[in-house]
Amino acid sequence: MNRFQGLFGCLILCASCGEPQDNPSRPFVARLISSEGGEYALRQVTFSTLEDIATVSGTYGQLRGSASLSVDSNASEVIASADPDSIYSHRGGSVQTDYQIKSGVIIPRNFQTMEMLSLYYNIERIAQFWTDNMGIDFQAIGFPGLFYNPKLSSEVGGVTQEVEAVMNAAYLPGVRDMWFFRTSPRENIPVKMNFAVVAHEFGHFIFDYRFANFDPKTYQPLLQSNERFLSGLNEGLADFFAYLVTRSPREFAKSLTKLDVERSLPVAWTYSSIKESGCKGGFYCEGSLLASALYEISQEPGVTAVSVGRMVYQALPIFRTAWISRQATETFDYADFLAILIKNSEDKRALYCTVFRKWFDVESLRVKLPCT
Repeated sequence: MNRFQGLFGCLILCASCGEPQDNPSRPFVARLISSEGGEYALRQVTFSTLEDIATVSGTYGQLRGSASLSVDSNASEVIASADPDSIYSHRGGSVQTDYQIKSGVIIPRNFQTMEMLSLYYNIERIAQFWTDNMGIDFQAIGFPGLFYNPKLSSEVGGVTQEVEAVMNAAYLPGVRDMWFFRTSPRENIPVKMNFAVVAHEFGHFIFDYRFANFDPKTYQPLLQSNERFLSGLNEGLADFFAYLVTRSPREFAKSLTKLDVERSLPVAWTYSSIKESGCKGGFYCEGSLLASALYEISQEPGVTAVSVGRMVYQALPIFRTAWISRQATETFDYADFLAILIKNSEDKRALYCTVFRKWFDVESLRVKLPCT
């Protein structure tokens, strides 16, 4: 049992004298485990868009449970597709919360309700950030689907086998769904309640929108040499987007301590020293370099995290144009994206050049940066 599940056991006893479950009035106020500045505690929070607390549905979507995802028995990841029928063996259905009301405050009766409400509350905060700072009209582009505790199923020898995945979260381009798998006792803060993890997965949705234009074919490089780079770019920007929203550079580790080394910002290696660093995450290690470089820039005097985020946000459609036109014949690396940021950085060009040179050891890149 992790420490917050133990804390929740005390919460149940304290809530036992509450009113019976009924239909509370909006805006809903609930007592949830929530992060402020990277610190998790029981807090009283107010939902701004939740319309039905019983099924966790509102402006930003409806939480779905009991879904089953079809995977190839020989593959380690779910294959991207715009066709839900090729991804899901079962799309699941509505979830059901269980809560009490005490002095007008909704208090979950079980930890699953705590997880579901915390997940939606984090989505609210994240979407509001992107609307306020980047002007995204989510009513126009839509929201990602939200799936709680889905299972994985594969067919082996004509027999369908189902596995309940744990301790992970994912975003799938094409169907535009976010998956939050079952909680493991090993998690200190459940992944699905970790503000940075949810912001990271939502960051993939932002990348999908700005870079891929929601076209899953964009993720299928015509040259195999570009596959690792694109994956690293996607992960690195999702990590930086998570920091941009939470302003907490070490929040991943709140769920799993081992993530403190490989996913906290800044990391301890450069592009040329990844192999010696012991980082085992493959393209995630490269992505962490990009996130670290952007994080360092955001800490400099006269620069804000939002200004760096806007620079990245504006660069993604420009990079998409280059990717679509050249990736059939050219190998890309991080310099192709970094160069766009440098060219658009105006009076901060020297800063961007200095930081990118430090993290990516310019000689390690295929393309030279426009810094002279």
